[in-house]
Amino acid sequence: MVSVLAVGAAGLVVVEGLDGPTLPATLGLVVSGLVAVAVVLLAEARPVAVAVAAAASLAVSVTFGLVPALRPEHTFGIVEFTVLSVAVIRLVMQHPLRHAAGPAALTVLAIGLLPTRVLLHPVNVSTVSQDGGLVAVVLTAWVLFLALLGLYLRLLERRRVDLDRLARQAERMDHARDLHDYVAHHVTAIVAQTRAIRFVTGAGTAPSPEDLDTLLAGVEQAGGQALTSMRTLVGILRDETPATATAHANLDEMLTSVVGTLAPGHPPPTISVDAALSRRPWPPASLDAAHHTVLEALTNVLRHTSGTTRIDIRIRIHPDRPDSAEVSIRNDGRSAGSPLPAGGFGLTGLSERVRAAGGELSAGPVASGWQVTAALPITDPPPTGRWRPGLRQAVAGAAARETR
Repeated sequence: MVSVLAVGAAGLVVVEGLDGPTLPATLGLVVSGLVAVAVVLLAEARPVAVAVAAAASLAVSVTFGLVPALRPEHTFGIVEFTVLSVAVIRLVMQHPLRHAAGPAALTVLAIGLLPTRVLLHPVNVSTVSQDGGLVAVVLTAWVLFLALLGLYLRLLERRRVDLDRLARQAERMDHARDLHDYVAHHVTAIVAQTRAIRFVTGAGTAPSPEDLDTLLAGVEQAGGQALTSMRTLVGILRDETPATATAHANLDEMLTSVVGTLAPGHPPPTISVDAALSRRPWPPASLDAAHHTVLEALTNVLRHTSGTTRIDIRIRIHPDRPDSAEVSIRNDGRSAGSPLPAGGFGLTGLSERVRAAGGELSAGPVASGWQVTAALPITDPPPTGRWRPGLRQAVAGAAARETR
């Protein structure tokens, strides 16, 4: 397509050049026009190339002005006028003003002088004397239009680049949260169970084959879940895995799946759910956020507590907001050191996820341990927010299927 347009433009330039009264005039029209066409065909409007095309056009226009015998009667180079206008717009769009200002000004001057090639012909002098003011106004308006259009398109391009950069940053944040929530949770379970095995064997009493097999089976299961989550996430990032799987159909299924990932040796959570909430459908964003709230709270039990004897998961209608649910997870464990690095990204990512669903998150020590609470909307229409069900639910779905 581009080659066809280039050949067509070049052909028109040659045809316009035939209007030259002499061979030098024809060569001048053809050469300046072809140089301008060649510059426009470049992938980028390079300032030096545009300046060369403008200088060639100016040289021809000035020569025609100084030598009356060279002036064409009918055309001054319509194709050249058009492609130089396109070149100045692209130049302003693609380059900083400090680099584009000089070549753009030179090109605007060349565009303004192009009509003088014809208007100074003896046949057209009377027309210039009558309508010269109108011609000047039209040329000035055209130059201003080119400058404003170039600046406007430049702003649009900058906005597009900024939006693309923000979208990429948001994607990276989403991927970081998914890596932490799914992979780190299973790796934490592996570390916790390995520590339990070392503690049992280090106490001087060898565990029975049955107990050791149970502990190692837990390590194996957590490792398989981590690999499944990682493989699914990598497949999505490589566009090889469709991000369409649904993780959980309802609240009960979500709780069963998440609680099943808790490592052996920890007390099974006590779950209390209001009957009205268990039966009703939740907005997908809120169910996803509730899932991650429970998952993060259980992960922190594995990583940061010791002596935990009770884990309570309670989901009820928010006492102050009947259109919201309160998801709270409390444990009575003591704060303990962890061999795992503590970067503090878990609660940060969870807070971002809950806010995207239209809710609020709080976490901190309570009288009997530590509590994480999320207030999430449960009414339709779902709240606006940046929630991407595909990636999160696909990884969660893979992890859930692996658990079952």
